[in-house]
Amino acid sequence: MSEAIRETDPILSRIERLEQQNRRLKRGALACLLGVASFGLMGQAQRKPARLPASGPTPAFTMPKNIEAESFVLKDAGGRVRAELSMGGTGPSLKLRDQGGTALVTLSLNDDKPAGPFLLLSDPQHHAGLSMSILEGAGSQLTLTGARADIQAHLGVTPDGTTLVLSDQEGFETNVGSGVQAGKGGQVKKTTAASITLFNKDRKVLWSTP
Repeated sequence: MSEAIRETDPILSRIERLEQQNRRLKRGALACLLGVASFGLMGQAQRKPARLPASGPTPAFTMPKNIEAESFVLKDAGGRVRAELSMGGTGPSLKLRDQGGTALVTLSLNDDKPAGPFLLLSDPQHHAGLSMSILEGAGSQLTLTGARADIQAHLGVTPDGTTLVLSDQEGFETNVGSGVQAGKGGQVKKTTAASITLFNKDRKVLWSTP
């Protein structure tokens, strides 16, 4: 715009000054915006990513050396008790039960007199059984039983000797081996391992040798 026009038209001159100021303001605003953007990019470049905690190896499960309790109960998938290991009033015992809950195997250690181990086996109906024991002062005992307690075969090794006793449901009995028995006439005699004595159901001697 020429000097003559500025002098003759003050309005146009004022408009020109405003346009110049507006251009300077735009350039300053653009410079500030570029500065802020550059600072932001520099901050992102210098910021380090967060470090995740190092994941070490999973500690291995340590099996305890001792497990202490007064009883242990083993159940099957149906919740039925099938085995018990416990401390009773006379000592420790292990019982194995069938699905009906009947103990068919019992292994125990007797702390009372006579002290010693005891094993009992049975069928579910208790028609047959086997017992073994080694008790203090009573020697070793093995007994096989039937449906009734008087139907049995008993083998014992005691301080008095070795005996085999057979009995049936009628009450008859055969004793083989050494020990002390009541002879004929009520007399007490000491037998040997070669002795055999037959008794009737009233415990009277039917025959004996020697």
